[in-house]
Amino acid sequence: MYQKIHLLGFDFVSATNHAEFIDDMMDYQNIPDYEQQLPFVITPNSDQMVKLDQTQHHVLKEELKKSLFVLPDGQPIVWFSKWIRKPLKARLTGSDLFPLLWQQAKQNQQKILVIVSDEIFGEKLKQDYDNIVCYAPPFFEINTPDFDKICQELIEQIKDFQPKFVITGISFPKQEWLNLTIYTALKKQKIPSPLFLCLGASAEFYVGVRKRAPLFLQKVGLEWLHRLWLEPGRMWRRYILGVFSLLNLFGKEMTKEIFQKKS
Repeated sequence: MYQKIHLLGFDFVSATNHAEFIDDMMDYQNIPDYEQQLPFVITPNSDQMVKLDQTQHHVLKEELKKSLFVLPDGQPIVWFSKWIRKPLKARLTGSDLFPLLWQQAKQNQQKILVIVSDEIFGEKLKQDYDNIVCYAPPFFEINTPDFDKICQELIEQIKDFQPKFVITGISFPKQEWLNLTIYTALKKQKIPSPLFLCLGASAEFYVGVRKRAPLFLQKVGLEWLHRLWLEPGRMWRRYILGVFSLLNLFGKEMTKEIFQKKS
């Protein structure tokens, strides 16, 4: 049985593996207090936790705190949880969640809307499972006319197709804001909401468009080293300079924990 551990402002799922909570995820509408929570699955890694702590992302952070499922995708988050004696049982990645949820949805013939990075990738997913709709948005920035148009098109897709799940595979924070805007519009129109899963590149790993790090690096929490090796020009700031921001975030959390214990 899984638990939830409050850490860094979020209620993280603490489980030894995804199988412990996948049944609840597949039947999310029957979770207690479902109506008071956000029908989202998010898988924040260390870089995203640092960004969510920044002032420009505080509104997004406050919304995402309400998510039904918050999975600790970053190994440093798990290490830190053990350091401050609020241990998370294991790292739970979106890349490992995707195939499990995808296969169960296929078995039950449940509808899925997948927001993909490009149409060719969407066709690969359709070859694997035909009860889906894929939508590849053009390049957009948040809070622009293009963003509004994409949101409206997706709202109409959801009304027509009525998917149980919406899996979004674009970059942070675009996928989160896109899903939040759509969910808010559906709620205002009193349309039942699907479960929104913010899974980044997980679907791309599943169909082989992108390659994950070797298994031994995954097990020791060093997938970031593989990405740094493949894309040093793009990733060095995140993984080298980002260490200092992450340590600062952990330091603030430790200070907060100490004051709470004293009080």
